[in-house]
Amino acid sequence: MASLRLDGLGWKVAGALFVLDLTVESGDVAVVLTHRRAAASLADVLLGLAPAEDGTVRAGDRDVTGLPPGRRGIALVPAGGGLLPHLTVERNVEYAGGDAPRWMRRLRLEGIGRFRPHELSPVQRLQVALARALSTEPAAVVFEDRDGHVPCRTAVAEARGHAAVLVITDSEARGVALGGVRLVSAGQREASHAS
Repeated sequence: MASLRLDGLGWKVAGALFVLDLTVESGDVAVVLTHRRAAASLADVLLGLAPAEDGTVRAGDRDVTGLPPGRRGIALVPAGGGLLPHLTVERNVEYAGGDAPRWMRRLRLEGIGRFRPHELSPVQRLQVALARALSTEPAAVVFEDRDGHVPCRTAVAEARGHAAVLVITDSEARGVALGGVRLVSAGQREASHAS
């Protein structure tokens, strides 16, 4: 069974309608190439922070299209990590409310638990963000990375075993550098207006 399935998922950005069909099995990675403006909006729709114009989002065997963000089973690793600067690494991972110690061990973060985000390398910040995301036991993880940077590719590799969707806006070459992934383009369609 697919861990993440998007059927005709449509979202609007500045009047333009983008549509995506995608199935990502557990343990697989899909790279979605889209316009810069559409990337953040896609993440918002997947997470339930913004409504879809059309289509469905399925996480595991559940239709989560109409569910609120905390009940969807889809986690986010924001571009740059999105860590809370006033919290330690350990507190940032605990913030999600899941099994923080387990994921800190699994991602080899035990030795930096008392550090603050500004004391970490870019790779470490994304690993902490991934530990926070995975501690919620999601069906899928969405990685926002506008440019396909190496730190994000490292974090995606750590997410193996979960369905991972990397949203980038740069060239296909950056997505291919992940190795063993499928590239998908989010298509733009002319928005139709009901009369």
